[in-house]
Amino acid sequence: MDGTLPNKSTSLEAISIQNITNVCELKEKLNEIISAGKNYEHDISSCLKSLLNGSDQDIMLLCAQAISELAKCDIKRETYAQKEFVEPLLEIVSKDISAGTAELVKQCCRALGNLCCDCDTARNIILDNNGPAILLKLLTNTLGDDKLAEIRLLTSKTLLNFAIGGKQFSESIVNEGVIDVQHKILLRESLKEVMNDEEVTTALLILSVINDNNPEVLFEPHINKIVLEVLQETSSIEVSELCVEHLLIQAEHEEVKSLVAREGGVQLLCARLEGLRARRAAGELAAPHPELDALAKQACDLIVIVLTGDEAMRALYGAGAGEVYLQAVRWLETADDDLPLLSTALLAVGNFARDDRYCLQMMGNNIYDKLLDIFETYHEKGAGAEVERVQHGALAALRNLSVPAQNKVRALARGRAVPLLARALAGVRHHHVAYKLLAALRMLLDGQEAAARQVAEAEGALRAVARWASAGHAGAAGEAPRLLARLVRLLGEEATPALLQAEGCVASLVGMVATSHAVMQREALRALTVLAGRGALAGRLGERLAGQLGAAELGQQVCVLVGAHCGKLGEGEAEALAALLEAVCGAGAGAGAGDAGLAGAGVHLALRRFVSVREDLPAELMRRFDKIIATISDHAEGTSS
Repeated sequence: MDGTLPNKSTSLEAISIQNITNVCELKEKLNEIISAGKNYEHDISSCLKSLLNGSDQDIMLLCAQAISELAKCDIKRETYAQKEFVEPLLEIVSKDISAGTAELVKQCCRALGNLCCDCDTARNIILDNNGPAILLKLLTNTLGDDKLAEIRLLTSKTLLNFAIGGKQFSESIVNEGVIDVQHKILLRESLKEVMNDEEVTTALLILSVINDNNPEVLFEPHINKIVLEVLQETSSIEVSELCVEHLLIQAEHEEVKSLVAREGGVQLLCARLEGLRARRAAGELAAPHPELDALAKQACDLIVIVLTGDEAMRALYGAGAGEVYLQAVRWLETADDDLPLLSTALLAVGNFARDDRYCLQMMGNNIYDKLLDIFETYHEKGAGAEVERVQHGALAALRNLSVPAQNKVRALARGRAVPLLARALAGVRHHHVAYKLLAALRMLLDGQEAAARQVAEAEGALRAVARWASAGHAGAAGEAPRLLARLVRLLGEEATPALLQAEGCVASLVGMVATSHAVMQREALRALTVLAGRGALAGRLGERLAGQLGAAELGQQVCVLVGAHCGKLGEGEAEALAALLEAVCGAGAGAGAGDAGLAGAGVHLALRRFVSVREDLPAELMRRFDKIIATISDHAEGTSS
């Protein structure tokens, strides 16, 4: 069959239909087309166009139904996505509904919904012809009338297909009031003894599309509250998943975190998760249930994100007697059989531990020791996504609990935490876990010299710190040199031999010099100053230090720091830089400006540019920089001659 025959066949079919004069025969033919649906082979768009604009309501109804069926085919949909079809359909649904026109309106809604399914052409025609307003008026007119329930559902589905097209389409129905209408639908259904899940699902999907097309949108409190109420009432997995998904997106806003906490949403999620766990334990859910597992994960995520809100966290802690807090503590004790639940409990405890008062109370209740138990158990179990999430959660909570000075003393007095965490460093493979482990250890060492000495004496731990400093993962790479800087701050010159012995430690401190964070710049510069001062007093150590500073390209890092932050380098950072360069330049012939790579990198040239534009710095500090420039310049000239 060549390419021209289908057109000829189509033309003959259209002519055949146009020549039918008997209404009964015409209806029979249209019903035949409807039955064939998307598999109907001929293009009869010209016939349907004419019949749709006729005066026989029964024929118009069958035409609308035929268009609806034909539009289920992607290729045929484009044929009917024309204003000659869309405009008459909109015209019909724009009129008041009566008992005699209800079926016609219903079929026109179906046709419009199918036409704008994955079809921007139809969507744009609807948009250009005031379609959003027409459809919202129709939807509003169906509220409260159960006889029009099918039209109400079809209209909502049409609006859903329309809005999926993108932001301009979803915004057009938002401007016409679709959110409030869907609120009324959800409210009405939530009050029923048995909800219509299809209506509820469609309403929630419309809200979801609005969320997706504009992630920054914050719905009014009554909208989010009704979604929470639907979640409370439903037993449907699909409806529950849509409710939780909606609240997850909205919970990016602090107001929604507070609302979910205030309205009992987290207690509801905890109860659902506990019920699911009980059913599994009883053998009622022996087989895998992907949908339930997905819903449980979403519920866990929502619990955690709500607890990141300060107001929500305080309300749910309830002075240590809050239902959610107590449930999280119970899960720490009992959820070994459910790692996602255990991870949620750990992250929940970590969020509660953002308040120092709660940290003190939790430490008194031995939560810290329980967290160490969990970390030790799951660190020994090795890798795996769920195991690593447990490790990460335990370390995050340990880090937060270590913030108050009293808690550090209590944790260290028991003698277990530092050796365990330091020993674990060498075996960690996942960067998120390494980041939290380094942070937990750094926080625990703050002001604790004896603990710092334990870490400095653990060569394997120091090598692991250096490895993570150069591993390329922002979190761990930032925490690793900060931990080393804290060791130096606490131990002073005593730390030098250990850091020189563990390859990469000095290089990681040098790498932190040019960071964009002022606090980290200052920490790195001051730590290196202490190390360089020690090097000046011991020849062999000085030579080794100078060699490592040169290999780590200290000079280039200083040039980057000065060049990138020339006009905005703070006085504290400038003071620390001067102290470091003075220490390096005064370290003696074996560890001076040349071996450390300052002269070769042109540090003196970078400093000249720096002092020329920084008249705001104290005169004494500027004189110190002048001396440093002179020292490095002399070395550079001596080398070149």
